[in-house]
This record gives sequence, C-alpha cells and structure tokens, in this order.
Amino acid sequence: MLEEVDEEVSKAADLIKKGFHRDFILKKIKERFFSREKIFEMAKCRIRARKKFGEMASYLFFDEEALRYATPPEVAEYRAKRIGGGVIADICCGVGMQLMYFSKYADKVIGVEIDKDRVKMAKLNLMVFGAENFEIMEGDALSMEIFNKIDADSIFCDPSRKPEEKKRTFETLLPNPMKVYELYRKKTDRIAFELPPQMRREEIKIEGEKEYTSLNFDLNRLALYAGAFASCNISAVSLPSEERVTDEDDEMEIEEKSEMADYIYEVDRTIIKAGLLKNLAGKIGFDGFLLHLEERRTLLSSENKYTSSFLRTYKVVESCEFEIDKINRVLKKCDAGKATPRFSIEPKEYWKVRNKIEDGLKGEKKYYIFRVGRKAIITEKL
Repeated sequence: MLEEVDEEVSKAADLIKKGFHRDFILKKIKERFFSREKIFEMAKCRIRARKKFGEMASYLFFDEEALRYATPPEVAEYRAKRIGGGVIADICCGVGMQLMYFSKYADKVIGVEIDKDRVKMAKLNLMVFGAENFEIMEGDALSMEIFNKIDADSIFCDPSRKPEEKKRTFETLLPNPMKVYELYRKKTDRIAFELPPQMRREEIKIEGEKEYTSLNFDLNRLALYAGAFASCNISAVSLPSEERVTDEDDEMEIEEKSEMADYIYEVDRTIIKAGLLKNLAGKIGFDGFLLHLEERRTLLSSENKYTSSFLRTYKVVESCEFEIDKINRVLKKCDAGKATPRFSIEPKEYWKVRNKIEDGLKGEKKYYIFRVGRKAIITEKL
C-alpha cells in the first residue's frame, strides 16, 4: 500500500512542479487506495508542507485541513516527551503527525479518526516514520464501540475547529473536550488536550495546566494537561530551547517608565498571552522597567543584559521624534544600510513606510526601529 500510494503522489507532485494543469495530471495518475482527486490534493499538500516539515515532507501524506492544523515537529517532539511512555491513545489523530512522535516514547500508540481517508493517511505516515507499535481505529471517539476498545495509560485529544470562527469555545470544537474528559477519565486521569491558542481562559472548563507554547519566538500552541499531567495552573514553554516559566515562579513587579536604558527587550507574546510577565521577570531577576505593553508587542528596558528564550535583546543606539524624515536622517548618520520597523503598521502600508525609512541608506549596518509614545528608538539586535 505505502509504495503504491507514494508512487502516485510523487508523480502528481512532480507534474504540479512542472506546471501541468490539474485535469491533465488527474488523467496521468491512478487510483491507489484513494481517489485521483485525493491523490492530487495530497501532492499539493506535500509540496506546501516543506515549509513546516522540511525534507521530511517529501514522504508524508496530508489533505488540506490536516496540513493546516498539523503539529510542527518541534512541538510534537516536546509533547511526546512530556506525555511519556506506556500506552497512549490519540483519539482525534487526524493524519497521525503527533501520533508519530508519541510512538518514539510509548510502548504502544492507538489512533482514532472518524475520516476514512485520514485513517489511511495516518497508517501510511506511521509506516513511513518507522513505527511498529501502533493501531489506527476508524470511528467516533465518543462512541461506546470505540471507548470500549481503548485500553490506554494516557489520552490525548486534538479536536477539529472551524478556521473562520472568531471566538473559540468547547461547544464549537469537535469533539467537545468536556464530553471527552467526562468519558475518558473513567479509564485514566492522564488526559491532555490541544486547544486553540487564542481561546480565552474562561472558556476552558476543565481544571488543569494551561501550557502556552512558543515556537521560534511566536505563540504556536495551547495544551491543557489535566489530572496527573498538571504541574501548575499556567505555564509557557519556548521551543526549541524548552525554557519554561510558570505561575509558581516568583513574581517581580515592573515599574512603567518612558525613559530608555542601554538595552531594550522585546517579550515573546506567548508570555503576555499566558499572563506570566511578572513571573518571567522574577525568574531572571529582571532589574529594569516596562516601556510598552500590549499583546502584540511588549518592550522592557534595562541597563543590564539578560538572556532568555522569551526575550529578544536590542542595544539602543539613538532615539529621536517619531517622524519618518527624522528617523531617516539619524539612520544615515549611523551608517545604516537597512532598517526594520518593529512597530505596528497596517500590512498594506508596511513597504511604503519601510521604503521611506530606508530611502537613500548606503551604509553597512542593520537597525531595528521601535516606537514608544512619540519617540523612535533606533537599535541593533544582539
């Protein structure tokens, strides 16, 4: 099965890359356990998946929705290590991305998926990954037929969601996490969920640890660890470093000021979303002040240099009134060649503003421009 499907998907991907039309490609490929349309979809996804999965994408199987929500390898690896060994059941396994990494640490993994094509894709992906200790079931995880078949030490659930929803709630996730929890806690108290990272905490109706995950300095995932999995109430983890901050770390108050010290620190928005800024400050012993606070961009400043995966460090070079012409003149004096805006700009206006800032720059250095009130701060990234 694996070789036959892979051959057709690879053939379709090659034809797509060569620019052939969809109808032409459909005539050139054969049905191999999937329809021609599904093979064509998998081929398109395999090409696009390189951005998230790198070289590994060339032998994986996705459909459009599965690729959109597929767990990145760094996150899947971290979560698999945290959930650990024994028997793990992923009861909404999709095409099996997380299940692959569970198989590295578990004695056995069980996947449940309601979509017939994704069941086949999950089996193929586990085979490609080299897993042997797996079982994939087709069906509804909330049905008693499936429930009675599952004997696991740990349960993981990543419910599906509608991409267009503005507000995420348990009721709009499929399956509803509360129904999953009420059913499967009869088997084990080791239950974990993947939730939309923008979900408001008051919408999370199950007690446990809310862990916000940053991947390469950007909010990527929210996991809920219930029962024996929970180690605190709220946490944040930065990947790939695995640095963690929790609500049990000592808090430190940060005074707000408008003045600049030698260094500016951009705070990972994962920390702000988790509400752990004071805990981060306490953990690193931060001696400084708050320049600017919002969920999108938060800035700290200090005379001291600190190292944390949740901070990006910049050395202050100059400051001036926030006027494009004045910023441009200061940059020319600083031998600037490029200048990246690090303040809010409407996306359609970004390059218009940046081109004005960089107009006539002929130097060698690269700077980053922040805005605090009416001031522009010109910095070098360390």
